[in-house]
Amino acid sequence: MRFIFCLSVLAGTSFFAYSSEQKEDPAPYLAYLKSHFNPCVGVLIKTSWVLAPAHCYLLNLKVMLGNFKSRVRDGTEQTINPIQIIRYWNYNDSAPQDDLMLIKLDKPAKLNHKVQILPLATKNVLPGTICLLSGLDWSYQNSGRHPDLRQNLEAPVMTNKECQETEQGRKHRNSLCVKFVKVFSRIFGEVAVATVICNNKLQGIEVGHFMGGDVGIYINVYKYISWIEDITKDKKK
Repeated sequence: MRFIFCLSVLAGTSFFAYSSEQKEDPAPYLAYLKSHFNPCVGVLIKTSWVLAPAHCYLLNLKVMLGNFKSRVRDGTEQTINPIQIIRYWNYNDSAPQDDLMLIKLDKPAKLNHKVQILPLATKNVLPGTICLLSGLDWSYQNSGRHPDLRQNLEAPVMTNKECQETEQGRKHRNSLCVKFVKVFSRIFGEVAVATVICNNKLQGIEVGHFMGGDVGIYINVYKYISWIEDITKDKKK
């Protein structure tokens, strides 16, 4: 069964399609973590490093970059094996805290218009900031288990107080909450909304738990900058 989020359930909203054709959004920093189990999404933060949720620690994992369409090839496709996977020291499979891991690739990714590095946030984001949520979707023609489209939507960041007042927000440390808008101008069918991009930097990454209604919870990447930099320092970019 696909490990996906149906946004019409997540956000408690109805979606309206203005076109029968799904168009791919630019999100060249997304990495698809392909395995025999549930699909997951990470972010390319250096040419040899991908940041992803720790619950995506899966057997036979391969990192896919570039074009994801199986029927169309454009030369940007890259499939790279991991040589090291480091989960945050405090991560526990039975608890949602500190759900982050770093994946070191066995060779550097080749950058092109569909494979790009996304810089990390250097400060906390102000509440009310409109951020870009990027994830992967299944096109209408795709009946397989692997997503083939990048999709984006916008949503505002909530205050920490608003976040902590929710049940899931109280359970998560270093959380970042966003509030989904009620109506989108295009359809999102089945999509894993994996990243929060604020001011063109990676601010949040999904933890696999949503609060219901129209609110989503993410790990605030900024809180883990020292851990990320310590592991990836002096590494070839």
